[in-house]
Amino acid sequence: MIYAITNRKLISGGEEVYFKQIEKIAAAKPDGMILREKDMAPEDYEVYAKRCREICGAWETPLILNHFWKIGEKLDIRRLHLSMPVFRQMAGDADGMVETYPVGKADVFKAWKQVGVSVHSREEAVYAERRGVDYLIAGHIFLTDCKKGVPARGLDFLKEICASVEIPVFAIGGMNLEHGRMAMEAGASGVCMMSELMESDAPGEIIKRFSGRSE
Repeated sequence: MIYAITNRKLISGGEEVYFKQIEKIAAAKPDGMILREKDMAPEDYEVYAKRCREICGAWETPLILNHFWKIGEKLDIRRLHLSMPVFRQMAGDADGMVETYPVGKADVFKAWKQVGVSVHSREEAVYAERRGVDYLIAGHIFLTDCKKGVPARGLDFLKEICASVEIPVFAIGGMNLEHGRMAMEAGASGVCMMSELMESDAPGEIIKRFSGRSE
């Protein structure tokens, strides 16, 4: 499985070039596309979400909003990815031991078709699974320009996360074809690719090769 992660800062040429790249990626039908642009003002993110909904809908590629859950509710885009702090806040859980929280999805998430969370430790992964998330993104696994100066957590970290939960785990950070296959061998259900897809002239070829598709 492969999730595409958007990043407009990797695209030169303005919005139309950005959306053309989004369409190239969506047309290749990754297993999901996360509209990552969480540093945008909410009103600007909403504009991007509407446009990406049209593009992804045309290609039947699931669109996942990142961070802006109120926009997801407004636009009825019911797939959501969150950072751990925002997930805890929405669930009504403070920092603390996993055992202090009930097992199961918090009421606030029951109207969502899919909820994912980024995790950076085994404890976060176990907590998120206990609270009913559908998938995890674990990282960053390899060195990446998006996290310059921050050491990679590595494949042993990924193996630990995958061995600690039963829900799908997606690896992120420096993912290309080679690293992606290494992540899958370490137990990941899939990978998240950002730069590799956003900067490629042929993102569909990357998705096809990674997924082993012959069409």
